[in-house]
Amino acid sequence: MNINLYSKRYSKTLIKRLIYFLVFVTILSFTYFYESYKYKKLIDNFKTNFEEYEFSNANNDLLISENFNPFKIFLLKKDISNYFYGRIETLSEDINNKKISSEEVLIQLNEIKHYNIIDEDKINSVSSSIDLIQDSINNYKSGVNYFNSQQYTNAISSLKKVSSLDLNYTNSLIYLKYSRSKLKETLFAYCDNLVNNDHYSDALSKISDNNKFLGIDSDIDAKISDIKSKQQEYFDKNSAIAEASSSALTSAISTANINTLNIESNTSYFINVNLSNQKTYIYKGKTNNWNLIKTFPCSTGIKGEDTPSGSFAIKEKGDWFFSERYSQGGKYWSQITGDILFHSFPFAKDKSTILDTTLNKPSSHGCIRLSIDDAKWVYTNIPKGSKVIIK
Repeated sequence: MNINLYSKRYSKTLIKRLIYFLVFVTILSFTYFYESYKYKKLIDNFKTNFEEYEFSNANNDLLISENFNPFKIFLLKKDISNYFYGRIETLSEDINNKKISSEEVLIQLNEIKHYNIIDEDKINSVSSSIDLIQDSINNYKSGVNYFNSQQYTNAISSLKKVSSLDLNYTNSLIYLKYSRSKLKETLFAYCDNLVNNDHYSDALSKISDNNKFLGIDSDIDAKISDIKSKQQEYFDKNSAIAEASSSALTSAISTANINTLNIESNTSYFINVNLSNQKTYIYKGKTNNWNLIKTFPCSTGIKGEDTPSGSFAIKEKGDWFFSERYSQGGKYWSQITGDILFHSFPFAKDKSTILDTTLNKPSSHGCIRLSIDDAKWVYTNIPKGSKVIIK
């Protein structure tokens, strides 16, 4: 009787356990298939969004969907990698068979590269076979080579031509940033040397020549302001020294009083530039025995680029110069101070096209413009060291 009772109880326990086991297996199986279904749906949605160029949606699916799904935890990277390898093969075949545009292929390859799970050589092998991107690849390689050889302007020119569809585009932006930084560093050192030698306009012109490579930059603006400030200090200092040494700077110079002002020159020539009437007067002789021999109409600096007032002396000479900053040059120049010159009408780079014939009113960038014949006369006849008073 007791044995039968025990057997019945054992049988009931066994049945319960079997039922529990079957329920567990059922739940486990259901969970397996359900999670498998949801994971497959996640992958399918990703592929659909990717192939429809909905890259943001595709990426969001991977980031925020099914984060606790065991299939996603263990299989996602492998499955996405396999999909991308297959996608690359498909893209390669489609581009060869002209079923897809070069732009579409490059856009997808760039997006695949962002996931950083595919060998870049595999991606680049397809990208580099596309004619559209060949020039861009060559520009990138040239830009890097120029950067490594410290030819920063050439590097910038090449790197700016790299296509945003190029797989090297992100790296090109990094090299472009470094190239501009190095160019700026080199340029500032060069300009500091010019400023230390009182060549302020040269320094400003050099910065202007490089603006197309550097673009808008607060450091450049600050440097220009600093150079202009030092340039004005230089002009003020030279003018103050001259005023202390010559009453001519506080008097209106004319043929009536020229020989009462004790004007000295290291040569037998003296030049007076009158900013008010835009005339250049050439005198010959010596202190208090000056004779007016030439009067030339001239054109001095416009407002904001004024010709400096003061007492100076002729320094260097040359038959031609060209300013990239202003895209114009001049013939028969005679240096007054720094980059302030006597020179001819402004010419284009071809040295034959005259850009402006204005005289008798301010129209220059600080220099004193003369007619071609008058500039040549000063260049030929006025020796270095000759006194020049501008007022």
